Amino acid sequence: MADSSSEQDRPWDDLPESEASQADILDPDVPPNPKRLARAFRQFREGRGREAVDIYRDIMRPYETPLLAHINRGLRHYEHGRHESAIEEFLAAEKLDPENVENLAHLATAYGALSQFGEADEAINTAIRLDPLNVEVRVGEAILAFRKGLYAAAEVQLKAICIQDSSHGPAHFYRGEVLNRLGRVDEALKVMERAVQLQPGNWRAYHTLGMLFDRKDDRERASEMYRHARELNRL
Repeated sequence: MADSSSEQDRPWDDLPESEASQADILDPDVPPNPKRLARAFRQFREGRGREAVDIYRDIMRPYETPLLAHINRGLRHYEHGRHESAIEEFLAAEKLDPENVENLAHLATAYGALSQFGEADEAINTAIRLDPLNVEVRVGEAILAFRKGLYAAAEVQLKAICIQDSSHGPAHFYRGEVLNRLGRVDEALKVMERAVQLQPGNWRAYHTLGMLFDRKDDRERASEMYRHARELNRL
């Protein structure tokens, strides 16, 4: 008797290499290679978040529009602390679509990281005017408040976002940073532990966890978090 299950029900991990690689990734009408997507998801589940993200970006790169290519390159620069390069990419994206509010929010956070608050305010205010309810815009506004040292205001904004979107990694990460600076260590620990669940490749989150465990006099856990941070930062 023939198997009644369809080919679409087969797990990606079980696809033979020859079958998984039949599609031409350069053909926009063909979906990305499922074998490689399965590998990316598997690495994410194993806690190898940065490797998973790199694979996924590599898979999707042929499908990027010029606008998304600039934004994604800007985000990669931002993640690695190359804020001036990030700004260049976000400005290039802005030329292609001046009203892309998520790009404007990213541009504001990059300017904020360099304490260029005049430019940051201009970008985030434009984004707020265009779409005040957009989650990325609200996160960008809160991050900018954090950069300015307005920790209490930033915490209120980020808490609301985390409640609304419990899977938003950057919102949890920056809320943890804010709570740390406000001296609310136990709350910061809880939020930052959620942040590393959402962003397992975020070495800064592990480093802050180390600082928080140090403040709790838990040297063993602190050392473990610092080790994770060093390992991820070398990738």
